[in-house]
Amino acid sequence: MIGNGVNGSKAEKREIRAQTLEKAIFLILLAVIQTLVHAEPSGLMLQYDDGSAEYLWSDYYPNGLAVKFTPPAFRWKLTSVLIYGLVIEKGEKFFILEVRDSDFNLVYRSSYSTPRCFKNAILEWARILLPDLVVKGSFYICIYPMLELNGTQLWIAVDNDTISNRSFLVDCYRQEIRKYDRGNVMVRVEGEEVISFVEITPNSIFIGEALKLAFRVTASGNVTEVRATLQAGSLTEDCPVICKDELYEVTIDWQRLLGLKESAKLMLSARAPNATASLTVELSEALLSTYSQLKNENVLLRAAFNSSKLEREALERKLKDKEAEIATLRSSLGAYEKKWLDEVKKNERLSEELNIKFLTALLTVLTFLLSALVLRRGHPAGLTPNRVSRVGRR
Repeated sequence: MIGNGVNGSKAEKREIRAQTLEKAIFLILLAVIQTLVHAEPSGLMLQYDDGSAEYLWSDYYPNGLAVKFTPPAFRWKLTSVLIYGLVIEKGEKFFILEVRDSDFNLVYRSSYSTPRCFKNAILEWARILLPDLVVKGSFYICIYPMLELNGTQLWIAVDNDTISNRSFLVDCYRQEIRKYDRGNVMVRVEGEEVISFVEITPNSIFIGEALKLAFRVTASGNVTEVRATLQAGSLTEDCPVICKDELYEVTIDWQRLLGLKESAKLMLSARAPNATASLTVELSEALLSTYSQLKNENVLLRAAFNSSKLEREALERKLKDKEAEIATLRSSLGAYEKKWLDEVKKNERLSEELNIKFLTALLTVLTFLLSALVLRRGHPAGLTPNRVSRVGRR
């Protein structure tokens, strides 16, 4: 009995231990599951259709359809795209999906297999996972069905009960879009707001005795660390980074990069609370030689500019000299004009004096002739003055 009692107590202990172990394993699994559930971000679906399709659309490449989405936050991470469509399967075929920003610049482009996304001859929603793309502001989702009359056909559903003016026809070759007013293309997106983010943006590059690269770091919080690592062949070393006027600058002795068979890589990284960003800049010898060539061309252009500047200054001096000559000629012309006017006035006075003298002489001559004529008419015909005196004496 005692022995059975001892054995019974051991068995009970083993059972209690087993139950305790099972509970512990269960609690651990539950904690892991809860951790995984809480770790998975909660996505939000953006949609403009009502869920019911009235007709289907398809076309040949490069024609496609696009939907413009405006997320509730400026920075938005896309996780998946949903397409309501129908595939008539006649062998594997690929269609193209694009993500473009608000200015219609390409952000992401990839092709997808129709049998992996859709079931044959079934109108359904296909979910296409994206590599966590981050966009700023509005963006476009473009679908190109790549229609073939004798091959596999992809048809996209359209809801025409309501029109949101967010659907467009796309020409991939011309990079043009125009409004599609026949309804809402049934394309949706899933994503979430990017709360913590870090972004590295190159600002300028300068090559002199050393290569200097300036870049800007934008983050949702305080930037805790900024690093720059140079990898040239088998050599990897950290480069000093300094901050000047909200710009980060890294300096590299670029002479050591010349002659490398492979391009060197400058890896920039920035860290902020709950976010990390990295950017790799390729420093190839072609880049450095191109920069040197452009620098030499810049020197030549500056020399040509300085030469043209000297020529311009010489022409300006000649122009000033010509202007001075013109001013002198104008002054001389004014003096000659004044002299000519004085001569004209003098000639006019002389002419008036000559006219007066001529008239005086003419008047004298006429007076003399008139006097002579009067005297002649005053004596009788045939008598002379002597005869007159003789007659008087008689």
